Amino acid sequence: MRVPTVLLAAALALAAVCGTACGSMSTEPPACPSETFDLHRHPATLGDEKALVRAFDEAAEQQLESTTMAEMTSRAGWSTAWDRVIYLGPRTTDEQLKLKAASDLDLPCFSNLPALTSNSDQPSPHATVFLADGKPVQAVWWVDRNPSLDFGDREFLLPDTVLRYDPTAQTMRAE
Repeated sequence: MRVPTVLLAAALALAAVCGTACGSMSTEPPACPSETFDLHRHPATLGDEKALVRAFDEAAEQQLESTTMAEMTSRAGWSTAWDRVIYLGPRTTDEQLKLKAASDLDLPCFSNLPALTSNSDQPSPHATVFLADGKPVQAVWWVDRNPSLDFGDREFLLPDTVLRYDPTAQTMRAE
């Protein structure tokens, strides 16, 4: 009779601990209070991602002296239905994005954020996310060792952001 009493006491103690721990977790707010934007699976509502990368590559190859972000998206045949672009590098977190992009934006959680590559010979990819009225519209992945778009010291780009050819890096760099 002593064994069942000990087992019953252990089971009750375990249930009390689990009930307390589980109860406190259920009151936590969800990790993603709004929708999730998948950086790999989204419609190309603004235009072809490869066309934009190609437009930047061509501008850098031609050593285009000066242009704007809006002119570059126009070269790629993109819609003008965006108002801001943010940069997502390897190890970028949702919290860093919200700080980087400005507090007036309604950013959701992002899935498939860029990760560091385990192969040191391969560049780690990064993405740019085009926003409209504070919501993500489309992502563009940059996978070359030396991507042709460089944000410079800027946290985000606007349609009228000036881009100049940087001969040292051979990129179009934001001023």
